[in-house]
Amino acid sequence: MTFDQYSHIIFDFDETLVTLKIHWSFWHQDIIPLIKKYETDFDPQTYLDMSFIHHYVEKYGPNFLKDFVEFEKKLEQDHYYGYIKIEKSLNLLEKLKQDDKQLYLLTSNCREVVEPILEEVQIKNYFKKIVTVNDVENLKPSAAPFKLIREIEIAKENYLMIGDSKNDSGFAKQAGIAYLDVREF
Repeated sequence: MTFDQYSHIIFDFDETLVTLKIHWSFWHQDIIPLIKKYETDFDPQTYLDMSFIHHYVEKYGPNFLKDFVEFEKKLEQDHYYGYIKIEKSLNLLEKLKQDDKQLYLLTSNCREVVEPILEEVQIKNYFKKIVTVNDVENLKPSAAPFKLIREIEIAKENYLMIGDSKNDSGFAKQAGIAYLDVREF
């Protein structure tokens, strides 16, 4: 794939640049009390993954989002035990940096876990903006995070999202920008 037509490139983090080693199995069991705080008749069988969270943010607003961010931060910090670099993606990131592309990071992970890794891998300064779950009004696949990245004078056709999930592709679709799955390059 050629990246010539894109001047602004947004990267996801986990499973795109690195693979976070977090005991995610706790997420499914630990999220239930948080959701039941807002929706008492919640049936845990009605969801399969994190992609449903943005619906609860839309439904219950900033209070739910604040509680979710605190939940996510605690879970990630308590259950994090390392990361694995995805060399293919990091090489692409390096090439795009050398090509003077404007680079952004958009992740549903918490800043407290992400930033130390970015510093350790020595890529934090590659990104014009780093947007984490701590910063957003709603999560991917909602397009809400795009307003934290988009430079209004830059046409959407100049933006590309690189990610690994239906949340990433859904975000790109909702934002009206191009998408590339990390497994396709």
